Amino acid sequence: MKTKVDLIERYGIDLEGAVRKLTYQGNWTQLLDLSARFRSYSPLNLLLLFSQGCNRGFSPTLVAGYRGWQKLGRQVRKGEKALYIFAPSIRRVSQIGGDVPGDSAEEVLVGFRMVSVFDLCQTFGDNLTLPPEPQLLELDSSEISVFVQRLNFLLTLRGYRVEFEPLEAVNGFTDFENRLVKVRSDVSSAQCLKTLLHETAHVILHQERYVSRVQAELEAESCAYVVCRALGFDSSSYSFPYVARWSNGDLDLVSRVAQSVHSCAGEILDCLEVTDETGRRPSENLEDVCS
Repeated sequence: MKTKVDLIERYGIDLEGAVRKLTYQGNWTQLLDLSARFRSYSPLNLLLLFSQGCNRGFSPTLVAGYRGWQKLGRQVRKGEKALYIFAPSIRRVSQIGGDVPGDSAEEVLVGFRMVSVFDLCQTFGDNLTLPPEPQLLELDSSEISVFVQRLNFLLTLRGYRVEFEPLEAVNGFTDFENRLVKVRSDVSSAQCLKTLLHETAHVILHQERYVSRVQAELEAESCAYVVCRALGFDSSSYSFPYVARWSNGDLDLVSRVAQSVHSCAGEILDCLEVTDETGRRPSENLEDVCS
């Protein structure tokens, strides 16, 4: 029987293989799409799911434990091998120490454990209503305008001002010293939003964290793609050539970038997508969500 150490070592090897596939077999798209789909998962679990799925020839769509699938009216096919991810290990303790049952206890994170899950394609049974896939559609100008306003607000909370004006040679840039983001204005509204997402990622990831120019550009553009994908429009025709130009097959770089991108994209989407029960964004909650 494999121990936890054996599993971690094995999946560490799997992760390295997955990163090689990302750079040499063009699978970076798959990982970014997976990031848009599994936003609640940690970057490590995202990479674990991706690497195991790659090794078995599928991209995960919806995962659950063995009993979880049974509760949904589906059964794991005989002979299917589980996917492994990390789950938090919680213990209920009293304030003075020791395990205590009941409502008076406090829940404390004591570590992580590996748990087994199965993808939808490994099961059969009742039909499920799947979470909607991000649709690659052209957003109309009014929708894009709303997202631009929200990004502007997010950047304002971080002490930046945003300016839109005609630019030469570049579509946008971030001036960290003067806390200024400039975005080219004489382009389509979709391109304008994509560029603002790129610069927002720079602000979140690189204001207080130094990385090489190559890593910074790869992180920012990949993050912009993931957010665009989740919002509903396709920036791949611009983003993928941009990413390919900067990554240049660097395995260590791609591994580092994957984790940063997932976290940053989730932070931006949390700010962009919060709505009230009517489906509208409650302006009084903007600061709480984006700060």
